[in-house]
Amino acid sequence: MRLRLTWGYTAAFLFLTILCGTSHEFVHHFAGRLICGCWGYKTFNSFVLCDTCKDNRYGFLATLAGPAFTYALMWLGLYQLRKPDERNRRLGFALIFANFPVNRMFFALIGYNDEQWVARHLFGDSRVAFWATNFLIWLVAVPPLIYAYRAITNRGRLLWFSGFFILPFVFVILFAGMFLEDFLLLKERFLANTVIGIPYLILLVEVVCLVGFYAYRRQIYAANLRSS
Repeated sequence: MRLRLTWGYTAAFLFLTILCGTSHEFVHHFAGRLICGCWGYKTFNSFVLCDTCKDNRYGFLATLAGPAFTYALMWLGLYQLRKPDERNRRLGFALIFANFPVNRMFFALIGYNDEQWVARHLFGDSRVAFWATNFLIWLVAVPPLIYAYRAITNRGRLLWFSGFFILPFVFVILFAGMFLEDFLLLKERFLANTVIGIPYLILLVEVVCLVGFYAYRRQIYAANLRSS
């Protein structure tokens, strides 16, 4: 595939990136409800289980559910990328990077992310568990990235790959993290009232991104990723 960025493709891809990120948190939230029997609270990049779930021995599964969903989307992207149909391959490529795997892979190396929290919860402050968790993350995350890298036919393949690998996460940190969450939701309390533990602002953003991605979805499929 030869990558060619336009405003339409960029818009569709960024809408998809936000949807993948919010879906990760929605999975945490709904898994917590299923396990604990009550609603917790979620923001754009974090979640809290309800108070009555503190002593639930299976509560950690709500934390594990988020990355499991994200990895599933990345592998769905790999599956689509291996299909002969060009539309499927373009969507698969976008799915892999819209889940910003750099977050899963490198933040775990400094002890952050859901996976390392679960490791500490189950095994305590164990260096063996720490490095085993990192190994498992890379084992799951690297194959989709290899296929995505090999699919790029542009000159400067490594530069294109690096851009898709790093910039979506930078966008999520700046827009979803610093602007939507830290400024609008937490500081300004804009649409901060909740329904089933979800602030109205998050629901509004979800609807806007769904509509936006639907409007620009053809840009992902055809307009900007052309066969070489």
